[in-house]
Order: sequence, then structure tokens, then C-alpha cells
Amino acid sequence: MYERDQLPDATTEVAAHQRLYFNRLAEIFDVPQAEEVMDRLRQIVASADLHPGETVLDVGTGTGVLIPLIQSYRPSLVLACDLAERMLARVRQRYPHVPAFQCDIVRSPVKAASLDVIFMNAMFGNLADKRAACSNAAQALRPGGRLIVGHPEGRAFVDHLHAAGELFIESLPTREEFEALLGPTGMEVISYCDEPKLFVMVAGKIRGS
Repeated sequence: MYERDQLPDATTEVAAHQRLYFNRLAEIFDVPQAEEVMDRLRQIVASADLHPGETVLDVGTGTGVLIPLIQSYRPSLVLACDLAERMLARVRQRYPHVPAFQCDIVRSPVKAASLDVIFMNAMFGNLADKRAACSNAAQALRPGGRLIVGHPEGRAFVDHLHAAGELFIESLPTREEFEALLGPTGMEVISYCDEPKLFVMVAGKIRGS
């Protein structure tokens, strides 16, 4: 699925800052989520319309909160990646059967046309180069594959973090912005939900792209 000796280091300034920032928060993130948050995370995972036997990548996995929700759909393989090695250490400890690797999705080591579903949960605003990230995601997806961009706290939460200024984070794109971003990659927006406490965008890779 990927070559470990080809995994790129997070060398850009933004990625390096994100790595240090989230490494400091590993213990804070590694706690049970409130049930209402878990319900929204289940909605995010359900939006992918997962089928048994599919291959899934969880981008920005953190401590792996989505992994058991994804596994409930019986995929053949779940992969996880993150910039923060302390987050990944907890994923590897808790889910030793899940290949977890450190990388920036902007320079993903995943092979072309090898994935059915990619989740980018609670991390899309942190991407400095969203166009490159979407392009790499599209390349990694098989025709008919789906990209899910979600956030269980919604746009207002992301905007609050942006205003705080401690972390590079931008507001979540509108549907029209996603369409402009994804169109050149061969993906199209299938559904878009922007509620006060839930954000979910689902895009599909056009067959033949």
C-alpha cells in the first residue's frame, strides 16, 4: 500500500508547527468523547457509505477516534496517518493491526488508485495547501472512491480557533469553494452539510478520471 522508505518528513513551516502543536496535545486528545460528539462522528463515518472489504485512509487520525467507527463497517484495511508522532504512538498501541504512518497528506505516500474512502476529519482547515491535498487524495482514490471532509463541532468552532490565532487554521470551504477546489482533480461534490454542530462534505471520484 505504501513504501516506508518513501515516507516524506513534514518539512514545511506550517506542517512543522502543526506537528509540534498537536504533539503537545496528545494526552488531552486521548480521552473519551462526549456521547453527543460520538453521535456526530458516527454521522460523519456513515456519510461515506462504506461497504465491507473496502480500503480506508483516516487522515489526521489523531489518537484514532474514527478507527473503531470505521471498523464497524468491516473494511478490508484501515490505514491511518498524522503529522504528530505522539498521536500516532497511541494509535499504534491501541490498534496495532492498523498501519499508521507519519506524513503530510499534501505529499502522501499512498499508491495511486489504492483506496476506496479517505476521511479528513477535524483537520481540513489546518491544511496549508488544500489544493495539493485534494489532488493527492483524488490520485489515491479508485474511480468511484469517496473523500469525506468532516468536523463534529462545525464551522463556528473552526472559526473560533482561527480567531484565537494559536494555530494555522482556516474556515471550512463553502460548497461552491469545494466544487472549485475539487473539479480539476476529477472529483465532484455529492453532498454538503453545514449545520451549527456538524460539517460534512462528501465528494466522489468520477469514474474514468
